[in-house]
Amino acid sequence: MINMYQTNLPPPPIPPRLGSVKSAPGAGHNKPLLGFLIGMIVLQMLLLLGGFTYLYHKENKHDEDFEHKYLDDMIVLRRLGECEKDSQSVLDCEKLVEKYKNIMEKVSQVEGKAVKRTGGVPSYGAMARMIVKQPVVGALPSSKYLEWNIGHSVLRNVQYFKSSWLKVLQPGDYDIYSQVAFSKWHPKTPLASRVKLRKGETGKEKNLMTAYCSLGDQNRTDVCTAFQGGVFSLEPEDQISVWVTDPSLVNYEEGTTTFGLFKL
Repeated sequence: MINMYQTNLPPPPIPPRLGSVKSAPGAGHNKPLLGFLIGMIVLQMLLLLGGFTYLYHKENKHDEDFEHKYLDDMIVLRRLGECEKDSQSVLDCEKLVEKYKNIMEKVSQVEGKAVKRTGGVPSYGAMARMIVKQPVVGALPSSKYLEWNIGHSVLRNVQYFKSSWLKVLQPGDYDIYSQVAFSKWHPKTPLASRVKLRKGETGKEKNLMTAYCSLGDQNRTDVCTAFQGGVFSLEPEDQISVWVTDPSLVNYEEGTTTFGLFKL
């Protein structure tokens, strides 16, 4: 009799015993991970909020420090503008001008130190374009050197010194010019303007250039202009100014009397 139950297939697997099947993890097992993620998000939001708050207070403190540091200087500049409207006494305006000179000296000293540290010069060259200062009505000129309106003049790497002088901070060749208009006649002395140079505050003065003009006689009512210009080599601490025959004879109309230099 043929055995029909023999086969080469492997036997079926043994079924698992009762109670041995493990159940899948429930929803409660994900709670620690979810809590950790929520905590990280909250922490990141707190850090961002703290950073923005810190930057905001730091910026406000910087603005307050800047305002306290330069408040006096801004007040001086504003009151200088009021001086041009004759709203204050001459004595008060002279004190303000002295304060402004001190401010400009500090700025020039800082720029000079920066140049020494870097061993070079700033990106822009030295130059000055000066506008003559209107004299006080009825006041006699204190000297024969013209004074300049620092509020309407332009200075770069050149220091304004004692009302009339320009002090050079950078060595080099400079184109220097002056234009002085005279509207009154002098009976004995020619109408002249001279560009003066001195080595430091106590140095001996010498003439760089001289220019003359003539009105003819006292009956003439027109204006003559003495113009001069040239190129000169200057060293640091050199000072230049404009001398005239008599400042009371100068025409102070805007644009008629100027003085300046620029580094080549």
